[in-house]
Amino acid sequence: MRARTARFVGITAAVVAGACLVVPGTAGAVPGPNGLPEVLAAAGSDTIADVTNAIFADANADATNIDPDDFVSIPPVIPAGTSFTVPGDVFDGGATYTVSPANGSGAGKALLADTAAAGSASIDIARSSAGRATTDPASFEFYGFAKDGVSFAASSTGAGAGVSLTLAQLRGIYDGSITNWNQVGGATAPITVYLPQAGSGTLSFFTGTVLGFDPTTKPVTIHRMEENEANTIAAADQATAIAPYSVAQWVAQGNGVVSDKRAGFFEGTLTGAGSDAAPVSGTAGTFAPAFADSFLGARTVYFVLDNRSPSYSAALNVVGFDASGPSKLCSGGLASLLDDYGFKPLAADANGVTCTLE
Repeated sequence: MRARTARFVGITAAVVAGACLVVPGTAGAVPGPNGLPEVLAAAGSDTIADVTNAIFADANADATNIDPDDFVSIPPVIPAGTSFTVPGDVFDGGATYTVSPANGSGAGKALLADTAAAGSASIDIARSSAGRATTDPASFEFYGFAKDGVSFAASSTGAGAGVSLTLAQLRGIYDGSITNWNQVGGATAPITVYLPQAGSGTLSFFTGTVLGFDPTTKPVTIHRMEENEANTIAAADQATAIAPYSVAQWVAQGNGVVSDKRAGFFEGTLTGAGSDAAPVSGTAGTFAPAFADSFLGARTVYFVLDNRSPSYSAALNVVGFDASGPSKLCSGGLASLLDDYGFKPLAADANGVTCTLE
């Protein structure tokens, strides 16, 4: 299953037609393994870090990984006093990190672009919960593999307990025109407004798509948190805080698939945004994403490659394509894994391809 080529010039004609992918060059099969045991390191988004670990573990254990290659996902945050080591290979000497090289989609993409431009193989894949930006290089390829949702979250025992918001109300909170929970059906208490750390893909999606503006330009005080970790909100603020939260992360944390960092926050219902239903269904242990694909907060998540990278061709397999076309990730073979981590698999087209290339 390991894909190899000096420069990806196409995939099988059936895959091109099936996935509606527009790829420069002549359509043809990607060559098979090259006999080089390469290390493929990913960095970036917190939202898809956990599911990436699971996808990479599956790829590493696959019987057809005959080189073998080693897929490694670097955590977005490395706890103080610990370290994370990426082994070396024929292209790179490896590295041991005590601080993550990239925390967030933007940081991951920037690091990928810088290392590829320098001819380095220290980072081969960027995890991204946001799509292509106008500042991204033309050499980037965005491989969408699942659907996530983003809504607001608040404490289930705090001033906003049980509150649903309209899109207009959410925007009012983040532009400073709504300042108290009692203005939107909650208890009387000032709303403490939180956003994820700079460079977060959830931050850019939430502000750019859901809100449609940058709250830092508005008359509202913004506090920061680590994305999808309500337990990083100051303890004194938790009862009155509002923050964006990934549906996938909320579901996975609520089901105990990953560490629970919700701090008692619920995933809020956002009406008038293409859906009036709750974004999550079920109870603890059986939570599932329930947002509509038309929901304004629905987004595709991506693995990003840079076709200048020395190990670019080896990275193609794990993001979805090998010598025979769509691999396990892009032909529905990992649908149950994606479900475990709270993501909705992308719909398969007539040829069974469940990934997109942008």
